[in-house]
Amino acid sequence: MCSMLHRTGAELFVRDIALTLHQRGHSITVYAPFMGDMVEELQARCIACVTELRQVAQAPEIIIGNTRDETVAAMAQFLDVPVISICHDRTAPHGRPPQFTRIRQHIAVDENCAERLFLENGIERSAVKIVSNGVDVHRFRKRPPLPEKPLKAAIFSNYSTEHQHTSAIRCACNAQGISLDVIGSGVGRQDKSPELTLAHYDLVFAKARCAMEAMAVGSAVILYNEGMGLAGMVNSRNIEEWHRWNFGRRLLQKPVQMSSVIEAIQQYDAVDADSVSSYVREHISLDATVDALERIAYQVLHDEAALPKSHPAMEIREFSRFLIESQHPLGSPQTAVQLGIQHEKIAALNEVIGQLQQQLQLQHQLGEQRQEQEVLQQQQQRQGQEVCDARLAELQQELHRANELVSGLKQEVLALRNSRSWRLTAPVRWLASKFSI
Repeated sequence: MCSMLHRTGAELFVRDIALTLHQRGHSITVYAPFMGDMVEELQARCIACVTELRQVAQAPEIIIGNTRDETVAAMAQFLDVPVISICHDRTAPHGRPPQFTRIRQHIAVDENCAERLFLENGIERSAVKIVSNGVDVHRFRKRPPLPEKPLKAAIFSNYSTEHQHTSAIRCACNAQGISLDVIGSGVGRQDKSPELTLAHYDLVFAKARCAMEAMAVGSAVILYNEGMGLAGMVNSRNIEEWHRWNFGRRLLQKPVQMSSVIEAIQQYDAVDADSVSSYVREHISLDATVDALERIAYQVLHDEAALPKSHPAMEIREFSRFLIESQHPLGSPQTAVQLGIQHEKIAALNEVIGQLQQQLQLQHQLGEQRQEQEVLQQQQQRQGQEVCDARLAELQQELHRANELVSGLKQEVLALRNSRSWRLTAPVRWLASKFSI
């Protein structure tokens, strides 16, 4: 295995297979260049774990390879040992199958990985066997019966974060009166005891191994993975078909939207979820997986006795081909060319992004300038208003003074008209008015 640092599907597969084969009396050595805390669990069961193949003094009877480079390294270290190669991933580089005559059996964990082998790597479909992941049903025990309606839900994946998909699921759950937790290393909450945690959730959003573990416990499961998509609720009608695809990414074709999540949640059926759990515990158990792998290994060893040993010249050519392919990031020269094209596309996109960033910066600057102009205009308006208010106050004062003057004059006129002299001269004023006419 390329690493035993993280609790991913392939790493947990190796751990579980090693423990079960060891329990059945086989002598197991786990090789990975990088080891994590799972190694302590294996070593506690007296299973050898090495980071360098030279630490293994005795050649094994058979090599079970789970990742490309590490399988080939073991083949180089232990010549003439037959090999079983397992593909765990449709797209990752470590899932590309090493192609050597000494590989007696290619295995895929589902139809999706099988397609990688025969559609992309020229391995005959008839030469590929499928051995699915399995759940340790002794460890993942059945929970009490589900409630009629789900109350608690969890996104169960190491790849989940506070993504927009998480927001859509949370909104959908809230609309249905369901609380939601996110469990996984992506949110800093990696759970080393999922068999205990999952029993607390009525509804689980997960894929592949995580989905199978939740189903084994008895939770209702909606197939989902962040950045990939949604499949829907696993039920007794689709479980056999979806098992062929390992409940994985090939099935995640629906967009993750609040409406699609609500539609999936509304398929919740406590009774049917129990039927799904029974199917998983019977047909997708770890014991069933190890049974299949053990039968294949025994068959390889049985057939090996009648096969001629690989010719050294052929192996040298195969190792040389592998080394040449390994000089390129993803394998063949054709792939390297494709990678170069993709790099050019990325460079062009980066240039476009740079231009857009410049435009955004310019727009930001223009926005700041407009804001400054508006502030200045407002200041000018305020200043102009202040001048107008001052002039208005002056005019009001002048008007007040004029009103006071007029009022004084009116008083004087009234006093004059009420005076004795004004009354005595009234005839004279009358004659003067007649004369003027």
